[in-house]
Amino acid sequence: MKKYFWSVAAFIVGILPGFFLVFNFIFSDVISLYERVFSLLVVAAAYLTLGAAFGLAGRDSGYGTGLWLSLPALILSLIYSIKEPTALPINLLYSLTALGSSVISSHLGAKLARMKKQ
Repeated sequence: MKKYFWSVAAFIVGILPGFFLVFNFIFSDVISLYERVFSLLVVAAAYLTLGAAFGLAGRDSGYGTGLWLSLPALILSLIYSIKEPTALPINLLYSLTALGSSVISSHLGAKLARMKKQ
């Protein structure tokens, strides 16, 4: 039961940055390259923070928690890619940013929590 708690909690929490950050940045019109880079950094920072928090809280979790955390963003990006196929490269970039940063930080957070326990 405890194992599934962190996955479900990560998915539920991941809905917020998935919708309000990733989907918002994909859907909105960005004029300059600097705004696009800044929005990618915001997405990475949000998922790094959340992934590390889930990794530290659930020390038995790891890569899976990061995947569950970024899954809402991946689903929203996929749905938008079906509707707007021309935006596929940008959607893929945001999806990979969310997935990579959440998986890496949740794994490192869990690893740090296990080291602190010993």
